[in-house]
Amino acid sequence: MYSNMNSKNIKWVLKFIFGILMAWNLVSCSLQSDTSNDVLHISIQPYRDVKRLKELYLPLIQYLEQELKLKVQWVLADSYQQQLDQFHQGKLDLALFGGLAYVRALEKDNADPLVMRDIDFHFTSYFIVAKENKASTIDDLAGSRFSFGSELSTSGHLMPRFFLSTQDIVPERFFSQTLYSGAHQITAQWVQDKKVDIGVLDSVVMDDLFKNKVISKNKVRVLWETPSYPDYIWAARKSLSEKLKLRIIEAFIKLSQDNKQDRKLLDKMGAHYYLPVKSNDFEPVRRIALQLKMLSK
Repeated sequence: MYSNMNSKNIKWVLKFIFGILMAWNLVSCSLQSDTSNDVLHISIQPYRDVKRLKELYLPLIQYLEQELKLKVQWVLADSYQQQLDQFHQGKLDLALFGGLAYVRALEKDNADPLVMRDIDFHFTSYFIVAKENKASTIDDLAGSRFSFGSELSTSGHLMPRFFLSTQDIVPERFFSQTLYSGAHQITAQWVQDKKVDIGVLDSVVMDDLFKNKVISKNKVRVLWETPSYPDYIWAARKSLSEKLKLRIIEAFIKLSQDNKQDRKLLDKMGAHYYLPVKSNDFEPVRRIALQLKMLSK
């Protein structure tokens, strides 16, 4: 949607979109009282180990505290499902979800979409194998041991399963074993350690693992990169103050590559900029989840 936009137009478009949001806010906020928050409870989908997540997201939390003039409390989750449970139980105000978790939170709790990174509109997954593996396509790996990530992962399960289905591959029939590692880094580690012959994971996580030499390019290679799809999204509980939601959106979209400190923060997030989003941006994910019977309706 936004990937073909040239950089000269980005700031103008962001200002225009935010202007519309502010106008909408004047109407919606007149219909409800502004719920004041002393603490904003947020959650990051546990797609990496806690140590790495803290390295990436603590600076963002500090930034949000400064911008929102609120205490921001990070509520840790041990699994994708636990994060969804916490959201359903009202323990979270704001959450970074993957696409599948978001459409489930939308279905069950009417989660309100706020912002996405530019890269999240065209996300991909990598199918990886050991460096010495002679396979040139997934078809060459019939009867091999295979691993997804978490069952609730968009990039580590839902979309890879869908793309395999377009090649008439049902993992449970095609591979000798179909496992779930529970996390992207574990999938990569399993391939490197030869616990499985092929695994699939978030391409950005894999690039980060290569960059930081957690996984060696001498031991693991990318066999195939999937077509793109929408993924990670920041979403809020429906009952959160509309004014606060708009302040959160503004805090994200004002981050600019032209500002040195902002640029450092955006680089940590793997983003060039953030954009406001709507639930329809995840309609492809919702339809595929329905097709694969991973939503209740």
